[in-house]
Amino acid sequence: MLTKITYQAFRNGLFVFVKYRIHLSIVFALLLYGNNVKLGVAVNYLLLISFLLWHFSLFLFDRIYDRKIDKLSQPDEYVKDQYAVKLYFLVALMMLGSFYCFMLTQKPVAYWIYLFPVTFLYPLNLYKTYRIKSIFLLKNLYSALFIYVIPVYIHSILLSNTTPSYVHLISLGIYVLIGEIFWDIRDTTADKEHHTQTIPNTFGLKITKVLLFILMLADIWIKNNQISSSAYIYLILLIFIHEKSDRLLFHIPPLLALVNFLL
Repeated sequence: MLTKITYQAFRNGLFVFVKYRIHLSIVFALLLYGNNVKLGVAVNYLLLISFLLWHFSLFLFDRIYDRKIDKLSQPDEYVKDQYAVKLYFLVALMMLGSFYCFMLTQKPVAYWIYLFPVTFLYPLNLYKTYRIKSIFLLKNLYSALFIYVIPVYIHSILLSNTTPSYVHLISLGIYVLIGEIFWDIRDTTADKEHHTQTIPNTFGLKITKVLLFILMLADIWIKNNQISSSAYIYLILLIFIHEKSDRLLFHIPPLLALVNFLL
């Protein structure tokens, strides 16, 4: 009985992290830290904090904005209405904090200005009911490129005027893309009800898994046939995962993308 209570308390604690996507921002911070170390320059903590606050603001804004949709597919994770206004205020404070930290680094402000609209474009209705998040495949590519790969690229430019290995950047993009499609498996029914076309609800689970496997093969190919530990874990997940799988399993892919980039 005690073991069951302890396990449930542990799960509830994890859901606090995943509800507000804190784990994604921790992964992002570690990505930037690892990138900083790879470049061989002193860790610029102000720049790291600026990017971290931006990244957390982006996902928190998305969670607040889409709380009614999330309630259907993520009943344990969605943001309650009574917290929305306070959390929107927190987003604004964090964006100001991000800008302030960036200014203290004395780096060209144009780079931060690029990041600003990326924060809000993902979930917002751009024209009537059309939004990036509801456009087939573009929603996945947007996250991979604009929320992960390009920020890491900019981070490298700002630190040392050099870029990380393009192989590592492409690999990071592929793994984030895999993770995004992986999440769409979880939201298959909810996305269909809200007229959001995704690979899983368009082609079905089996074809989706085949496409994910092809993306993994592409990643292995660009890395000269090196199979990472992340690939082995993904293979196991692909065999067993389905829409009704334990919700926490769908939050493993960001960690795999981090490991794949750092190694």
